[in-house]
Amino acid sequence: MEKLTLLLPKTTVEMMHLLARTEGRTIGAILQEMALDRYMQQMMSSKHSAATQFEASKAQEA
Repeated sequence: MEKLTLLLPKTTVEMMHLLARTEGRTIGAILQEMALDRYMQQMMSSKHSAATQFEASKAQEA
């Protein structure tokens, strides 16, 4: 595990504390989940884009 220091706006920190308290989790766990969600969205988006481009190139060939 690595340590990371973030300088965030006060409102963002307050939201993170609120999420952590209401979900009974640590801020680290919430950030990890958010990062994973974001990463997965990007991967799915890029796969969708690649599939769309592939279909478009097939259509042009026909």
